[in-house]
Amino acid sequence: MVYCTCSLELEEGAGRIEALLEGGAPVSRQTIDPDEIGAEPDWITRAGDLRTLPCHFAEYDGVDGFFCARLIKRAAFA
Repeated sequence: MVYCTCSLELEEGAGRIEALLEGGAPVSRQTIDPDEIGAEPDWITRAGDLRTLPCHFAEYDGVDGFFCARLIKRAAFA
């Protein structure tokens, strides 16, 4: 599952993912490799999410920031 938002507000991006994980949702974060998506390494956060800033695209004046996290559903135990 991919969660993404075009917001730079932490509570709408990384904060939502942290709350989801801390709340016990049956998912885990899967780190995004910059090479697999053609991204610059500094666009990947320490947690392994993608976060771009307007300064990353200076040539496109006015581009918003972006946040993306990849989550994997954990297997249910019987």
